[in-house]
Amino acid sequence: MLQNIHPYQLATRSVPKGKKAKKATPPPTDHVIVIDCSGSMWDDLPRIRQQLKQKLPHLVEVDDTVSIVWFSGRGQYGVLLEREAVAGLTDLDRINKAIDRWLRPVGLTGFKEPLDEVATLAGKIADEQSGRVVNLLFLTDGWDNQWSRQQIIDAVDRVGGNVAAATFVEYGYYCNHPLMVEMAEKAGGSLIFSEDFRRYEPTFESVMGKRPTSAKKVEVNLETDAVANFAFAIHENELLTFSVQNQRISVPEYVDEVCWVIGPREGGGVEAIDPSPEVYAALAMYAQRMQPDVVYAILRALGDVSFIKEFSGCFGKQRYASFVDTATKAVFDENERFVEGRDPNAVPDDDATTVLDVLRILSEDPGNRVLIEHDDFSYSRIGRAREKVGADLTDEEQKKLQELTAKLSKTRNASGIKKIQSEIDALVAGKTESLDIKLDKVPDGVAITNLVYNEKRPNISLQIRREGTVDLDGTDAPDPLPGKLPSFVWRNYTIVKDGLLNVSQLPVVLTEETVKKLRDFEIGELFAGKPSTLFLDSLPIINRRMVQETSAKVLFGLQYELQKARAAQKVFNHYHKDRFGDGHRTAKIAGTYGDEAANWLKEQGITDGGFNPKTKAAEAQDYYIGKELSVALKGLSSLPKVDDVKKKLGGKLTPSQALMAPFVEEIEEFLGSKVYANAKDQDKAFRQVLEDRQTQSKADVRRLLHQISQIRFSVIVGQTWFTEFSSLDENSLEIEVDGAKIKGTVEMKEVEIAI
Repeated sequence: MLQNIHPYQLATRSVPKGKKAKKATPPPTDHVIVIDCSGSMWDDLPRIRQQLKQKLPHLVEVDDTVSIVWFSGRGQYGVLLEREAVAGLTDLDRINKAIDRWLRPVGLTGFKEPLDEVATLAGKIADEQSGRVVNLLFLTDGWDNQWSRQQIIDAVDRVGGNVAAATFVEYGYYCNHPLMVEMAEKAGGSLIFSEDFRRYEPTFESVMGKRPTSAKKVEVNLETDAVANFAFAIHENELLTFSVQNQRISVPEYVDEVCWVIGPREGGGVEAIDPSPEVYAALAMYAQRMQPDVVYAILRALGDVSFIKEFSGCFGKQRYASFVDTATKAVFDENERFVEGRDPNAVPDDDATTVLDVLRILSEDPGNRVLIEHDDFSYSRIGRAREKVGADLTDEEQKKLQELTAKLSKTRNASGIKKIQSEIDALVAGKTESLDIKLDKVPDGVAITNLVYNEKRPNISLQIRREGTVDLDGTDAPDPLPGKLPSFVWRNYTIVKDGLLNVSQLPVVLTEETVKKLRDFEIGELFAGKPSTLFLDSLPIINRRMVQETSAKVLFGLQYELQKARAAQKVFNHYHKDRFGDGHRTAKIAGTYGDEAANWLKEQGITDGGFNPKTKAAEAQDYYIGKELSVALKGLSSLPKVDDVKKKLGGKLTPSQALMAPFVEEIEEFLGSKVYANAKDQDKAFRQVLEDRQTQSKADVRRLLHQISQIRFSVIVGQTWFTEFSSLDENSLEIEVDGAKIKGTVEMKEVEIAI
């Protein structure tokens, strides 16, 4: 049967059945659970362990068995349980101890070896216990960083022939989603996304409740190609997917019907289609594969207003995952369809308000404050923790300490002990503990004035100044330093990380003007001067217009203007520091407490710039793959010294010197002007000019960073490329700016991000 969803067609076909009828009663099931124990799972493994211990005895039928395979990096894997009959088992203590011992976070992430182990295990079951079926659950939160894609898919292929049902759980947002999709298709199973343990818990129970009726596979000839090279089926309460090879698929014989999409084709118009479960299944499956052309075709034919609205902001893993979840519910529940009615003429909003828009509006008004101590502020730290290094011994010192300690343990006479102990004391002398700062409470919140845009990755942070006190009591701090020294730290709260929303709710106190700007955006009930919570997760990160208008020429032009604004900053900062001498890191502290105290504090990481002691990143437990988009303008990669530019004024300048020259000339002209010469207080007049220009150039830099960030988000999150280029292989062009031609180059690459 064919349904038109122009320019595609949705095809369905019955699965041919053999002469032997399906068993009315499901055979015994051997459940095989594969658990990712890589370092990135450290926070969730305790809950998963507890779930296994509590739930397995109640979820497994009397004749069923459970096998558990754990894995992390290359060579780190094993069978924790093998075909244990858990139901009714009296020796649960042994199993619980094994779960607690082996399901611990360690190492990196590698799929191939545990999958090979599953293939061996499933093969044993098939050979030794005929009439039984294998139900596989494979859970991971990571990105395989040990094996090639083909090695992994080959391993899944070996597994697929011996399992009756397979479920792959994509746990969290940092999995290799395309690979997980391909793994599910190759195994003829389902892919389920679980944002966190709360979402995973019912998934686990549902998977353990599966009772496949047969392990036999049936070949179905589709007789056409399939869009995205896969077919799908609705079976009981899940959606199964199958990899298409030479227009054929292999499906379990208990599946009644398979579906696939054909196209695109020429001619024909949009026709209304029957809102059947198969149509919503196609909507879910093609959204899961991030195939917007097919999704839009289905939405146009369906006219389901709520889905059209939701898909208008569907960019990145978070929004797609939510859309897939909603569409999947509509497959099995008619009440989830046409929640906001049916309108064949409804079209997605291309210019929807985005999270980036809201963050920009918040930062533009210094009266807005974020309530970081509010109960609604739930923040997840990104990146690795920082460790103090002030008390660390060097490798050589550590080796010496071990030698002295060993000698001390063998020494019996008092004088010898005292001598060795004095050597140890001398070794650790001066290795004082790093100081800490006790931050002041901020019940009224802190100002939202500085957005930090990562200039390669799609990250946005709020940079916030926190006041506090450093306790100097008990240290060798020189006089006249007080026992409690006021200082401050800068804290970055990442709101968007790698295109994903890291803070879904933002409690704030807003000015009346900001409330007016945000009132129509449907992000929560807003009040002026009182706490309000902004529901950022109700907005898309980017919108469709941003993606459609992604231009390399615009990007390079903005990058040029950014470098120009930074050239201005460098010039004005140079003159300010050169004239007034207040740019030194300890000038204010030295003026209050003296040079000796300022130098001592600097060694502890305390300067006029705040409290910033020496730290190092904690050892990486794992890593995931992120995307970076870097932009370069030929000849403008760095800015020269201002004094070098001054010397070459009037002569031949390099591109970067030419960028700075107008601002140097502007200041020199002011210093030679009558306004400056006739000023009663020349220092005050000059300071005012410089600070005004510093303020303006700083504002220009922030504005341009925001505009460039929108393009970076459009490319990485929107998975698009620039309108001027026909493929990813094209990445450079010339632009004309300020009467000169500049070559711009943009590069996108995948990088390993340690966690």
